[in-house]
Amino acid sequence: NAEKEDLAVPLPTGWTKDSLEKVVLFGTHASPCTAKVRALFNLAGVPYERRFGKAPGSYTKFPVVFVNERQINDSFIIYKALAPVLFGKAYSEDDLRLEELITYGLLLACEKEAFGNVENMKRWSSVAGLRDVTGFLVRNLAPLSLAKKTADRVAERYPDLKSPVEYCQDLKHALDARGTPFFAGDKAGALDASAYGALCVWHAGGEESMEFAKEAVTQSGLDPWFARTKAAIPSVFDLQGWWPFYT
Repeated sequence: NAEKEDLAVPLPTGWTKDSLEKVVLFGTHASPCTAKVRALFNLAGVPYERRFGKAPGSYTKFPVVFVNERQINDSFIIYKALAPVLFGKAYSEDDLRLEELITYGLLLACEKEAFGNVENMKRWSSVAGLRDVTGFLVRNLAPLSLAKKTADRVAERYPDLKSPVEYCQDLKHALDARGTPFFAGDKAGALDASAYGALCVWHAGGEESMEFAKEAVTQSGLDPWFARTKAAIPSVFDLQGWWPFYT
């Protein structure tokens, strides 16, 4: 499937979490879209293999997931397809609206903010596990070239993007309207993993958290939800693979 395009053949309706015999995730450790999918699998308690970079084939972006030999591209479609498999309930129309807001709004607004700032890039390189010589090069050279170009491309492609705090405010309003601790109810679910995953690379904790992300979560009133969801989703930033190709 192309980005934002449904699977040509839907996953079997009888699949459950226990049906997934082999799950493989292609991506990189500090990719926010990949972290978003790791959050989904970690919350659901699904064993999965992590591989670095793009998947074989014509689709050039990541994340890409293979479940029981079925390929699913794009984190939006990954969540839409796997939510009923992992949590026994398909996304509602309102859930899909919020998933789209997270994937094509909040996440992109955070990328634009993060990659347009040298200090943020330094924190991102630390989250990525890039230290020593590689970390020095990323922190001191990449911010002056690649990062700004990435931020500019996002701004040009999505000129109507709002700020991260505005998207967080939208999420807080939606959470308040549901009247539950989590978007999924009394326990964290797929939509909680999505929103947390979109934020956690930028709000990783301690000195690695970026000011714009901390402010967005705090000013919107999402701090309590963020803390609850973080506690429910372990090990999103556990490094796997070999330096510097962490997954």
